Parts: sequence; structure tokens; C-alpha cells
Amino acid sequence: MVYILAAAKGAYTMFGIASRLVQAQQATNPIKHEDNEQRKAGRMAEEQFEEILKKLGGVPGYNIFKALRVPDEFQTRRHEIDLVLLDEYGIYCFEVKNWGGSVCLCDDSQYWEQRKNNAEKNCSMQIQHFNPVAKIKKSCELLRNHLMRAGICLTANKFFPRVILTNATCDIEDGIRNDPHVITHEKLPLFAQNFTKTYLSICTDPVIPYFFRGQLSYSQMDQIRLALNQIGTWDVLQLNGGKQLVGDYKGCAELNCSRKDVEELLFHHQRNATSATLWAIVGYAPTVVVTMYKRGGSGWFSRETTGTATLPYNHDVLFRVAGESIDAKIPANDINKIMLSS
Repeated sequence: MVYILAAAKGAYTMFGIASRLVQAQQATNPIKHEDNEQRKAGRMAEEQFEEILKKLGGVPGYNIFKALRVPDEFQTRRHEIDLVLLDEYGIYCFEVKNWGGSVCLCDDSQYWEQRKNNAEKNCSMQIQHFNPVAKIKKSCELLRNHLMRAGICLTANKFFPRVILTNATCDIEDGIRNDPHVITHEKLPLFAQNFTKTYLSICTDPVIPYFFRGQLSYSQMDQIRLALNQIGTWDVLQLNGGKQLVGDYKGCAELNCSRKDVEELLFHHQRNATSATLWAIVGYAPTVVVTMYKRGGSGWFSRETTGTATLPYNHDVLFRVAGESIDAKIPANDINKIMLSS
């Protein structure tokens, strides 16, 4: 009887070790999620346009707002604006596109048609996009209405909707190229330089009242800046391999944090196969350590944290991907970090 119990205990122990070894192998060899090339190119185009505004236009970073989700009239759904720029003369709303191939207006002008060659399939593709000029005009109007609900009343001529076409190789039809709401690649440097303050304006602005200059007052700009900062943006979840998901972080049982206090969740993994195997043999299952960084807690040499949490490597994090109707369950082992919107 004793022999049978000992054998059973030994078999159970071996089974436990074998299970932990399998877990260690999974933890050290996560799935590699690569981002869609088209999506990656679009994201890079937005980042490059932002850099052009900063370098050539001298626009400070605190006057640029990215991926704002503006509520509609009944606040039942939100419309995303790629980039919003606050300037002394008003608010610029940008729809940034990195389309390749050729782009032309459809007959009814409600759509733009993009034509491009697919080298892999040895064929040409035709894609119809809803007119981005009409789209950004609508989003601009929604932003104005949202600011009015917040007590900031600006006339319609203080809002400037623009579509930015960043791809230098794109063949653009003259009807689109000549639209004053469209800024093509070759026009980008000059457009950005228009935001540069001249020495004359630097000298005269403090002296001449803002209403004579047709500009927003400093207090108006402060109010607008505060209101824009309070508009929600997407949370960004970065997977192992570089793929990024945008949407809403819904939570995890082991992670107790408030987005008011935390701006980033950084996931630390055990990726060394040798040490993971040794830990498995002595009885430890793989875990993930999450560091929670304080919102606005950046210092000269380090970032301030609000705490850490440890969770099993295979526990799920709930994340509602933009455009989806149900929450995705993403294993913690596959996540590099989550950036939380304010």
C-alpha cells in the first residue's frame, strides 16, 4: 500500500514538473504578432506629419492632439480625428492618408477611388473610400459642437478641416489636388512653415489686442487646450512582435489601477529558456510582472511608478479592439505594454 501511494505521489510530481516545463517553453517562446504593413505605414505617416509641424512650423507639442474621439450630436458614438492642432488663429483638424497608386474623384463626388497594383496577385485593385474631405468637415463640426457644450463658443471660421496626403508616389487627380482642403505631399513643407511666428508678430502680439489681430486670446487657448485634453483617445496595446491594437482596455483581475493615476502598464516577461526551465523544476510556474507608471510622472532620470503586480503568464487581459462588438481576451504573455488614455 505504501509503495502504491509513493508511486502515485512520484507520478503526480513528475506530471507537475512536465506541465511546468511545457508552460516554461510557452512563456519563453511567445507568439510573434506582426503588424499589418498598411496600418504601420498609416501610423508612420501621422508621426511624420506631426514631426513636420514641429520642425518646420515650430508648433509646440502641447498644441498637438492625436487620435481624439469626438462624440456625435447625441453622444451615442464617437468620430476619430487623426490630428488636431491648436493655433492662435483657430483649430486645424487633420485626416492623414498614406495612400499609394492613383486617387481620383468618383462621379458623384461622395467617394474617392484608389487604384493600385497588387504585385503578389499580379492584378490591379480598385478601392472606394468615403470622401475624406466630407468626413473631416463633419468631424470638425462635431468638435465645434462639443466645445460649445463645454462653454467654449467659437465661430465656424475658426475651424480648418484639412486632408493630408503624405505619399510622394501617389498620382492624384487635379480635381482633388486643387481642392483647398487637401494638402498634398509637395505642399507639406510650405503648409507647415505657415505656422512659424515671425519676429514682427512676436513683438506686436503682446501690444495689439487679440480681437484686432483676429486671433484667439491666451485665455481662450488655455480653455480650448484643457477641453481638448479631456476628450478621450484610444488605449494602445502593443503585442510581442510589434503589432499594435487600438481600442479600450477593459481590465484584468490582478491589475487594480485607475487610468486617472496610471498612463502605462509595462509587462516584464521571463524569456530566458534556461532559467525558466530551472524555475519549473524547483516548482515555480511562469509569471508576468506588470509595472504601473504614474500619469505625468516622468523625471530627469526615471519614471515614477504607482506599484507593480504579478499574474500568471496565461491569464487574460480584456481589451475591446476598435470596431469590434465583444472584448478580446489576450494572454498576458503576448503583451509588451498598454498605454492608457486619460
